Amino acid sequence: MISAELRAITVEDIQLLRYWRNLDHVRSQMIDGDLIRKENQEKWFNDLDKNNTKYFIYSFNKKDVGNVNISKIDYKKKTFEAGIFCGDVTFLDHWINIWACIKIYDYSFNELKLQKSYATIKNENLGALRLNKSLGYIFNKKIKDNLQYLTLDKEDYLKASGKIKKYLIDFVKIKV
Repeated sequence: MISAELRAITVEDIQLLRYWRNLDHVRSQMIDGDLIRKENQEKWFNDLDKNNTKYFIYSFNKKDVGNVNISKIDYKKKTFEAGIFCGDVTFLDHWINIWACIKIYDYSFNELKLQKSYATIKNENLGALRLNKSLGYIFNKKIKDNLQYLTLDKEDYLKASGKIKKYLIDFVKIKV
């Protein structure tokens, strides 16, 4: 039996997140690709505004695989940004990544009652662009030469995610 899990990060997780974030395949796709030092990671965690930022680790069959998060939550405007990175290269093209996205967007739109998400993605990050478009994001504008700005309305997400959820339930046999 397969299992998928999403859990909020704790202080015990922050060095694993730093390790993943510093991996070349992750760091190269980040807008800020600098290496993160141990003390910077501790400061980052201690300074997190836990009301406006939520970080989770997702796992497959009890093995931690990656990070999914929402940030810049604005409860008045009902907006947020979301992010994901897979720390384990053996899971880069695995369905667990889309499952984690579905979980975080469902949480954001349904539990937190937010209405719109934004994403800024490097042009060469084709995997992230494909993933976000499959979730219903639409191109909004070009930022500089190497960045795209995309937006996602709750209604577009609900339409797009229905097909993905059906696939996860019918073929993968995993609860979403």
